[in-house]
Amino acid sequence: MSNQLMAGKRGLIMGLANDKSIAWGIAKACADAGAELAFTYMGDAFRKRVEPLAQQLGVPHLYDCDVSKPESIDAAFAEIEKTWGKIDFLVHAIGFSDKNELRGRYVDTSRENFLMTMDVSCFSFTAVAKRAERLMTDGGSMLTLTYYGAEQVMPHYNVMGVAKAALEASVKYLAEDLGKDGIRVNAISAGPIKTLAASG
Repeated sequence: MSNQLMAGKRGLIMGLANDKSIAWGIAKACADAGAELAFTYMGDAFRKRVEPLAQQLGVPHLYDCDVSKPESIDAAFAEIEKTWGKIDFLVHAIGFSDKNELRGRYVDTSRENFLMTMDVSCFSFTAVAKRAERLMTDGGSMLTLTYYGAEQVMPHYNVMGVAKAALEASVKYLAEDLGKDGIRVNAISAGPIKTLAASG
């Protein structure tokens, strides 16, 4: 049932993977509340997954964005600025690690996977927040997703737990930086949900 609490608000949702992802639930709730949305995807494989979901919600704005490449983030936000001028909220639902290393012991984590996991799962939120801040001229809200594995050891979570702990710390520092401009920064720690990532 539509409530129109977000009528007139425009938001970017990053990291939508499929109809079982937490980002999809957020997108549906925002659309139901009257928000105008844009989605990002990374490459053709994810574009093919995201396009049908965008069509379900009547979302015409899709942008290719690889958060491991600064130039790709810049290009995506330049397109968003060209389309809308400003945004009211950002949802960051991006995280990735080599699943083979999540199955083993944390102590065996490779330097390569550690750095990649931290870059994609943690630093990317800071990177997109920096670009989004400029488009939140009237204040706004930034949201990312974390998990209990940031606080307690969880089986088969390994370096993702470390990355989520760093992400939670980032949220606090970003909130301190951006709060004076009326931009709220928060993280949701959802309970266990059968998403693509959780299914391995």
